[in-house]
Amino acid sequence: MDDEEFASRIQEKIERSTGQSIELRVDHQETGQLQVEFNREVPLVVVGANVFQFSGFARMCIEYAVASIRAQRPIDVLEFHLLLARN
Repeated sequence: MDDEEFASRIQEKIERSTGQSIELRVDHQETGQLQVEFNREVPLVVVGANVFQFSGFARMCIEYAVASIRAQRPIDVLEFHLLLARN
């Protein structure tokens, strides 16, 4: 699977889990980045290009984006650790 198809699958999974459309951008310079912006009509999820190399990072990005979009706010570190521990 190429990078573009993988990014598309990440976007589809986030959209399916949240029930809403998102815009996904992959940052090739800040490869470890993970950010969700809510001050837009459609939430913007920015992930670093490490999602293509590290499956654990890709999963973490998906889980964080879904949790943040559902809560309509950035999830703090402790809350996110608890979320990951349950899954």
